[in-house]
Amino acid sequence: MAFPWLVWLETCESTNTWALHHAEQLYLGQVIYTQAQTGGRGQYNRAWQSPKGVLTASFILPQVQGMVAPSIQAGIAVMHALSGLRPAVDRHLQLKWPNDVMAEGKKLAGILCESRSPWLVVGVGLNRCVDVQAMSLPQAMSLHRLLDPCEAVPTDLELLVAIRAELLWHWQQQQWTGVAAERDFLRGRSLTLVQGQQRWQGIGVGISDRGTLQVRLTNGEVREFSSGHVIYAP
Repeated sequence: MAFPWLVWLETCESTNTWALHHAEQLYLGQVIYTQAQTGGRGQYNRAWQSPKGVLTASFILPQVQGMVAPSIQAGIAVMHALSGLRPAVDRHLQLKWPNDVMAEGKKLAGILCESRSPWLVVGVGLNRCVDVQAMSLPQAMSLHRLLDPCEAVPTDLELLVAIRAELLWHWQQQQWTGVAAERDFLRGRSLTLVQGQQRWQGIGVGISDRGTLQVRLTNGEVREFSSGHVIYAP
């Protein structure tokens, strides 16, 4: 079956980078996909490892003025897509502010949102079927490890179709859907938030309706953060 919205690349440095460089040629709903990403990027331009078994793709969405926390909205969409394909994994999934999908305390997927008018490029790196032990990735979780032995791992194409549909639906709503307390990975967890040379220590309180991270600092003050790197206690 042909999918006219799918741009299938044999290899590329980064699907997000490719999409940003070809923004004028793209249209709403397109998906840039490769099985061999050689220079993936994460938050703050950190390197994103893309070993065999990682789904790497970028989804083309409109820039919506005033949309709250697109990376969080995208993470919610990814969780809904996974739950729709394999309902049994739903109980494992949580969202770590600002852009990670977690399972059993480990990173299952990362989100990177970047803009190039008129598009928002939503990059998704999902550990679909990765040997995390062989790759020495102790903080990573792979989707296949969450499934029962009798369940087939969704194919890359199944995942692309499901994630694309959920992202388009969320962007069509153009409203903050929020993060339930049980889905909030950092809620109640000791953490340190880093912004440049500044560090704040405290306990995660929740994600606000503005998409900011709320932290109860050691002095008792509850402070909101719109950006920053989170170091959390296991």
